[in-house]
Amino acid sequence: MRFSDLRPCPFLLLADSALLWLLQGTLGALLPPGLPGLWLEGTLRLGGLWWLLKVGGLLGLVGTLLPPLCLGTPLFLSLRALVPGALSAPPVRVASAPWSWLLAGYGAAWLSWAMWALLSSPGAQERKQGQENNTELMWRLLKLSWPDLPYLVAAFCFLIVAVLGETFIPYYSGHVIDILRGDFDPDAFANAIFFMCLFSIGRDHGGEVSCLLPHQPLISPTPRPLLQALLLDIQNALAKAGQVVREAVGGLQTVRSFGAEAQEIRLYKEALERCRQLWWRRDLECALYLLFQRMVHLGMQVLMLNCGVQQILAGDLTQGGLLSFLLYEEDMGHYVQTLVYMCGDMLSNVGAAEKVFQYLDRKPKLPPPGTLAPPTLRGLVEFQDVSFAYPNRPDQPVLKGLTFTLRPGQMTALVGPNGSGKSTVAALLQNLYQPTGGRLLLDGKPISEYEHCYLHRQVTSVGQEPVLFSGSVRDNIAYGLKSCSDEKVMAAAQAANAHGFIQELEHGLNTDVGEKGKQLAAGQKQRLAIARALVRDPRVLILDEATSALDVQCEQALQDWKSHGDRTVLVIAHRLQTVQSADQVLVLRQGELREHSELMEGQDLYSRLVQQLLED
Repeated sequence: MRFSDLRPCPFLLLADSALLWLLQGTLGALLPPGLPGLWLEGTLRLGGLWWLLKVGGLLGLVGTLLPPLCLGTPLFLSLRALVPGALSAPPVRVASAPWSWLLAGYGAAWLSWAMWALLSSPGAQERKQGQENNTELMWRLLKLSWPDLPYLVAAFCFLIVAVLGETFIPYYSGHVIDILRGDFDPDAFANAIFFMCLFSIGRDHGGEVSCLLPHQPLISPTPRPLLQALLLDIQNALAKAGQVVREAVGGLQTVRSFGAEAQEIRLYKEALERCRQLWWRRDLECALYLLFQRMVHLGMQVLMLNCGVQQILAGDLTQGGLLSFLLYEEDMGHYVQTLVYMCGDMLSNVGAAEKVFQYLDRKPKLPPPGTLAPPTLRGLVEFQDVSFAYPNRPDQPVLKGLTFTLRPGQMTALVGPNGSGKSTVAALLQNLYQPTGGRLLLDGKPISEYEHCYLHRQVTSVGQEPVLFSGSVRDNIAYGLKSCSDEKVMAAAQAANAHGFIQELEHGLNTDVGEKGKQLAAGQKQRLAIARALVRDPRVLILDEATSALDVQCEQALQDWKSHGDRTVLVIAHRLQTVQSADQVLVLRQGELREHSELMEGQDLYSRLVQQLLED
């Protein structure tokens, strides 16, 4: 507890004194006598203090103090009235009671508040803020159920009928008992039986709807700090165990090649043991809470029966009235418990939709896609003083003032050490990111002004580790295209020198490549990825180390395709053969283009590469 949490206390004392003064005067005279007036006084006091603190912006943590402060005295006197021998004790009005009552109320409220703060687990304030967010999320989820409104209205109508039936059945049950024990009146008895049957029918029909409501048989899902923290730990432990399995299965070849099967089994056993311990703690807490709940319920029933017997002996209550009260209490407790289950379950589980709404509420940082879709495109790419830094590291620029041109009919080789920004250049050219400085033009127009699908038909990329999807060879080559004939698919496969192994497959183009293409070799996957790019007949082709797994014949076939037409080709590679066949060589180092004289002065890989090219 921080000192700042105590700042609203002086204002609370002043506001409470003013409200008690009002309740002591004319306003208090309007309240009914006895316990109803005492509860009404506490309710008015609670609402007034809550509103004043809310308006003053001082509610904060003191809000948890208000219920025990305002309702503690009515609750105490109500429980005292249930004790035999204390029925005639008049309840004391707080506004007109001695100061000792007020001090006792404040003492009990502060004690309960201190115990709550002590037992609350760390981060309770943060979870309170999260619960407020959950309430807002719940309303957003309810808005999504608008199409089901007619069904919900019909369901609530049946529920209302069920509630009415459940409400009147105990009354007529007690009425029947009184009739049978007193002077028998056939008409009154027949009426009571008739109404009991009528309301039973309504209750049964309403039960068809109410039985569909979620039921939690063990514990109430109302927020309890210890249980919520434990459930969060269980979710994290399950996620950790799932992560161990996914990593082991996904990298099964690596696990076997290093002989680490026993280690992965041990890690998974440890993760499962952690889950088992947390489940045991959860079940133990649920069992203890259930035992406590049943004991309290049993104690309340014994106390009510004792009070009922005392009132029957005193002539203040009939046996039928006691039966009606017990039936009402049982039904009311069941309904309140169901309501608490439903509300608590909604508020607890609505957090699962928080991530979904976070993604829905995110504002894209990229500008909206443009509308340019010219019938012809040359493929002239211009980088004009382009700079870029990733959003998560804005103070670490990856590219610094790049200026170069990629011309149609030419192949440009982009080389540089790891981390120099080569793949970032390819990402900018695909409009995956926006430059933080300068301009990136395609045929003289900013690349962001082109229509999304049109741009990615004209600018395609093949990565070093191509991604294939579960499905046939045809589906992977024609991926993203609405219509593509088999002739066009085979032409692209032939240009990528993939037609040979495709024809050798058992089902040809219809052969399933497996999850992530695991049924194919590395070179075969790379050829399919190149064919997937070539089938679009792009004007700009980006090869990001895409020929590393190809043999000489395959690479020669790709060179033949590039030599036809006036396409713009950007190759990111370290291989000498690729650089030799390039019309333009660009060298990146630390996000900047290096001149030829700077390269020759150095003694790294690229100075030796250029020297070898000159000697050849």
